[in-house]
Amino acid sequence: MSFKRRIRDFPDNMRLAAISSWRGRERGLAVFAGVFLASLVITTVLSYGVGLSQIFFQESLEQEPFDAKIEFSSAPAYNTTGWSNDTSVMTGVCDELMQWEEIMDCTVVFGRQGIHGGGFFNEDFVVAQPLVMDSISAVNPLWSNVSFNYPELADGGPPISNMRGIRLLGPQAFDGEISERLGGQIISGMGEWPTPEVMEEKRGVILPSNVASEAKAEVGDNLSELTFKYTVDKKLAVEGGFEDDECAGDVNFADNGFIYCKVPITLQNLTIVGIYEPWDLGNPTLAPNPIFTIHTVMDDADKVKLIDADHIYLGVTLDRTQMPTSSTAEAEEWLQDLGVRIGDSTFANGEIELYYFDIVGGTILFLNIFLGLIQTFDYIIMIPIVVLSLSVLIYGLILSLEQRRREISIHRVIGADSKGLQGMVLLELSVMALVAWLVGYLLALAAVPFVLSSVGFMAFKSGDISVDPALGLVSTMATAIATVGLALLFGRSRARDFIELEIEEGVRKVIEVNKPKRWLHWSLFLIGLLGMIDTWLEMNGSEDGIISNFFIEGLINIFGPFMLWIGGALLLARIGASGPQIMQLIFGRTALLKDVKRGLQGSGSTESVNRLAIIMLLTLSIVTLAAVQGYTGTLVDERTASATVGSDLQVTFEEPVNSSTALSIVEQVYGSDVSLVATNIPSLTLRSADNGDTYQSWVLLDSNKDVLDWPEQSIPGDSVDTALASYQDLTFSAGEDAAYSLKLWGSGRRGGSSDAGDELLAVGDERSESLTLIWDEISFESGQDGDGAAPSLAELFAGYVSLTKTNMSGLDLSGQNLSNRDFGLMDLTMTNLSGANLSGANLSEALLLGTTFNGANLTGANLDNAIIIEQGTSFNGTDLSNVSMVGAYGFFDLSDVSSIEGVICPNGQSSSVSTCASLDTPPPLALPLLSAQVSLKINSVEHRIELRYIGTHEFIPGVSSVGMSNALIIGEDSWRQLIGEDNYVNYTSNNWILKIDSIEGEELKALRANVEADWRVSSAMDWSTEHEKVERDSGLIFGTPGLLSLQFVVASLAAIASSFVFLSLVLNQRKKELAILQAIGASPNQIIRLVLFEILSIVIVSMALGVLLGMGLALAFNGFFGVFGFIFQIFGSTATPIDRDLVWPWFELGIVSLSVFIAVVMALLFTTRKALRSDLASVLKGE
Repeated sequence: MSFKRRIRDFPDNMRLAAISSWRGRERGLAVFAGVFLASLVITTVLSYGVGLSQIFFQESLEQEPFDAKIEFSSAPAYNTTGWSNDTSVMTGVCDELMQWEEIMDCTVVFGRQGIHGGGFFNEDFVVAQPLVMDSISAVNPLWSNVSFNYPELADGGPPISNMRGIRLLGPQAFDGEISERLGGQIISGMGEWPTPEVMEEKRGVILPSNVASEAKAEVGDNLSELTFKYTVDKKLAVEGGFEDDECAGDVNFADNGFIYCKVPITLQNLTIVGIYEPWDLGNPTLAPNPIFTIHTVMDDADKVKLIDADHIYLGVTLDRTQMPTSSTAEAEEWLQDLGVRIGDSTFANGEIELYYFDIVGGTILFLNIFLGLIQTFDYIIMIPIVVLSLSVLIYGLILSLEQRRREISIHRVIGADSKGLQGMVLLELSVMALVAWLVGYLLALAAVPFVLSSVGFMAFKSGDISVDPALGLVSTMATAIATVGLALLFGRSRARDFIELEIEEGVRKVIEVNKPKRWLHWSLFLIGLLGMIDTWLEMNGSEDGIISNFFIEGLINIFGPFMLWIGGALLLARIGASGPQIMQLIFGRTALLKDVKRGLQGSGSTESVNRLAIIMLLTLSIVTLAAVQGYTGTLVDERTASATVGSDLQVTFEEPVNSSTALSIVEQVYGSDVSLVATNIPSLTLRSADNGDTYQSWVLLDSNKDVLDWPEQSIPGDSVDTALASYQDLTFSAGEDAAYSLKLWGSGRRGGSSDAGDELLAVGDERSESLTLIWDEISFESGQDGDGAAPSLAELFAGYVSLTKTNMSGLDLSGQNLSNRDFGLMDLTMTNLSGANLSGANLSEALLLGTTFNGANLTGANLDNAIIIEQGTSFNGTDLSNVSMVGAYGFFDLSDVSSIEGVICPNGQSSSVSTCASLDTPPPLALPLLSAQVSLKINSVEHRIELRYIGTHEFIPGVSSVGMSNALIIGEDSWRQLIGEDNYVNYTSNNWILKIDSIEGEELKALRANVEADWRVSSAMDWSTEHEKVERDSGLIFGTPGLLSLQFVVASLAAIASSFVFLSLVLNQRKKELAILQAIGASPNQIIRLVLFEILSIVIVSMALGVLLGMGLALAFNGFFGVFGFIFQIFGSTATPIDRDLVWPWFELGIVSLSVFIAVVMALLFTTRKALRSDLASVLKGE
C-alpha cells in the first residue's frame, strides 16, 4: 500500500477503529483502565516535581524583599570611570532602570559593599562587607547593654560577618513595591512602614523585634546617637595586621580569613517608627534582618565616604508576574538574560556602568541542590504506585488481547493476512489508549495542586501560592510514550504471538505459559523480609537489629521494601489463587457448599485467576502502606511540634516571673479576654548517694497534665495519666544513660529485651528499686574585714551584671550549634547549654551562675576570667579539651568531665591531674566589686530523699530532648520536700508554657509575634509555626503526605476498578463453562452461588494477604524513612525525638476492603447474569 493511500485512508481507518473499540468496549475496559491509571500516576509524578519546584521557588522569594543588587561594574577608584559619588546621579539611574518593563521598583541603598562578579562560590562574595551596627545611645539605659552580635548568621551562609547590619534606604523605598514588601513584616500595633515624608521628618528608624525587645524599646522612643561602621580597607590575615598609621578606625578580625579596617559614622536624633518581625535566614547576599533608616539622615560628606568605600548599590524589585515560575531553569534563563542586558548598557548618559548581582538566581542555585534531594526521596516513594499502574496496564492488555486470540485465528481462516490483522489490533488499541492517556493526563494536572496543598494525610488546605503544574512538551511526550507507547509495544508483541500460532492452537481455549522464576521471587522476598525484621528489632529496643554493618543496612533499608513488595506479591499470589481450595478446607463439610463443591475443587488454576490475585495483592498492600505511613507521618509531625513547644505557646521572659505574671503579660499583649493556663518544668541537680554521680533532674508539676501535650512515648508505660499519677508518689524515672549508670532496669545494661522496655514499674515489682538522691543547696555569704556592712551576694552580682554586654540568662540553648560564637562578657546565669556545641566559643569574662554545660562540647573554648558559680553539677560529661580557663573565678567541679586534656587551669598551668581549682582572686573586671576586703563564702547543705524507680523516659514536651537520656524526672511532691515550702511558694522562672483555648493557626502565629516583640519577653515559639517547620524541614519531607494520600486514593480506586473490569473479562472467558453447567441441569442460582464462592474466595484471601503484605511493607518503610532522615540531617534538617510508632487505621482499610468486596460482587452478578442470558447453542458452538 502506497504512503499516499495510507494517508488518505487514515481517517476512515481511525473511524472504523473507534467504532470497533466501542463495540468491544467490554474487553477494551481493561486496556482503558490500565493506560488511564498509568497515565494518571506517571503524569502526577512528573507534574508534582514541577509544582514542588514552583512552591519552593515562590516561597524562597519571600525571604528577601530585594530581587537584585545592582552595583558598579567595578569598585570605585580615583581616575577611573563607570561610577559616581553623587547620590542624585544614582537616583537618576534608578529612574532609568524603572523604565525597563522587567523592573518594578528601585531605590538607592547604602549597605553591603560591591561584589562585582562571580557568584556565591567566589572569594569576592565572602570578602565584601556590609555596614555593621556598633552602638545606640538613648535615654533608655538598656541600649548600653545591647549587643549587635548576630551569631545566627554562621548558620545562614558563608562567614561574611557576624554583626547586625544596617541599611540606609532612599526615599523610594517608602512607597511603591519595595515599601509593600518591607512593610509587610511590621508587627501589628508596633508602628508602620511610613511614607517618605514621615520618615524624613522623624528621621525614622525601623528595628527588628529581637533588637527592640533586648533594649525594651518602643515605637516613638528617641535615639540620641546611632553609630555604625563601614569598611575602608582589608588584608589577608596571613599577611599580618595594619600598622598604626594604616587604619584610622578599628581593626576587626573576621572568620573569612581577612582583617578589616572599619571606620565609624554616627547619626543623631533618630526616632523609632516601626518594629518588624525578622525574616527567616535565607539568601546571604544582603545582611539579613538589618536596622533600617533613610539615607537622608546622613550628610553629603558621609554619603561620599560610603560611596568611595563601595558601600552603595541599587536595590531592585522585579515584576515577578513576568518571571517564569513554571520551572527554575526557565527563571534562571530569564534572569541571566536581564543581567546581561543591564551589564551591556550604560546609564546617566554613559557615565555609569553597572553589574547586576542576581539575588533570585542565587536562591535558585541553593534551591536546586536541596530540591533535587527532596524530589529523589519523593520519587522513590512513588515507585510502588508506578509499578502498580504498569502492572494493571500489562495485565489489562493481556486479558483484553486474550479475548481476541480466537477472533484473530478465525480471521486467518477466512483469508486475512498477518500484517492487516496486526494493524487492525494496534489501531483499535491506539484509539483506546490515546483516550485513556488524555483523560489520565488531564486529571493528573488537576489533582497535583491538591496533592501539594496537603497538610497531613488525606487533609488538604489551600495555600497562598498558586501552582501551575503544566508539563513541557518533552515531559508530556514522555508520559505518552510510557503509557500509550508501552501499550502499543506490548500489544504488537502479543498480537504477533497470536498470529504466529497454528490456527488449531489459536482456536483452542487453553494456551501454554512460561513457568515463573520462583527462585527470583524467593530471593527478592527474603532480602526484603530481612530488612523488615531488622527494622522491627530496632523499633523494639535492639541497637543494631540483625545487620550491624551500617552501609549494608542502609542499602537493605532503601531497596528492601520494594523487594519485599514485589517478591511477596508474586509468591503470595499463588496462595490467593488457591483461595477456593482454602475455602474448601474451611467450609468443605458444611451444607452451605454442597452444591458448589465440585466447582470449588476445579478452580484457581488458570493464569487469569493468578493475575487477579496479584492485582489484589499489589493494590491492597499499597493501600495499607499509604494509610499506615500517611497517618503515622502526620502524627509524628504533630507530636514533634508538640515536643518542641510543649503546648500552644512557649515564652521565655527577660526576667524570672511567676505564673500569674506570665499570664498577665500574654493577656496584655493579646488585648482581650482569652482562656489561658500556664505551667513550667523546673529543674535541679540531684546526686546519687550510691555512686556520687550527678544528674540534671526535671520536675513534673501537677499542672503539667492539663497544659502539656503528652504522647505515650515520652514517659514510662502505655498510659500517660497513670504515669503522671505515679510521679506524685515519691518516684522518679531515668533516661536510658542515667539508668545505665545507676544500674537500674531499662537501660539494656545486661543485654536483651528483658532489661529494656517501655513499662511503668508498679509497687512490689523487683525491678522497681528505691534510691537515695541528694540535692545540694548552695548558698553564699559575703563578709567584709574591718568596719562596714558586708554587701549582699545579690548586690555583688548585680554590679557585675551591669557590666555585661548582653543578658542571655535563663535561656534554653541545649543542643544548639554555637561553635566559634562570641559570648564574651555576657550574662548566662541559669542558661541551659547541655549538649551544645561550643567548640572555639569565646566565654571570657562571662557570668556563668548556675549555667549548665552537661554533655556540651567546649573543645578549644575560651573561659578566661569567667565567673563560674556552680549550683549542682554543671560540667557532667563535658568535653573541655584544650580549653583556656586562665583567671577563672568561683566554685566549680571538673571531676566528671569527659575530657580535660590540654586544659589551661585558672592558675595558668596546664592540667596534669583530673581537675582544676578556681582562683581566690577575682578577675580584673570584677576586682573593684569583690575587693580584697570582701570575702565570698559558699555553703552547701545536703537534702536527702528516697524515691522509687518507675522506669525509663524519653523526653518531656517543651523541654529539649538533648541530655534527657542522662537526666531524671521527679514529681512535684518530691521537689517540694527537697527545696522547702518557702522556695516552692516563691518559685519563679524565665520559661513558661501556655495552653490557649480557641486560638490556632494564623491567629496563634500573630499572637506569638506580638508576644516576642514585647520588651519583657526574650523569645517565644508557637505550635502552628513549629508544625509548619516540621512539615517542611523534618519528619515527613515537604509534600510527602500528599503523595501518600495520592497513593491511597489511586490504589483504592485501582483495587475497585480492576476487580470489576478484570473479573468481567475473566468470567467472559468462562462463558462456555457456565453454559455447560446450565446445559446439564444447574439452575441459575446454583451457578451464581458457584461463581460467587469461587471468585470471592480468591478475592477475600488475596485481599487479606494484601493487607498483611502492606503491614510488613509499612514496617519495612520505617527503615527507609530512617535512612533518608539521616541524609536530610546532614543537609541541615533537624531530628525528631518522636519514635515512628506505626498507626494502624483499621477503619479506612475496612472501608476500602468493603468497597472492593462490593465491586467484586457487583461484577460477578452483572457478568454471570449476562452470561446466563446468552443463547446456549451459540455459546457452546463458540460463536
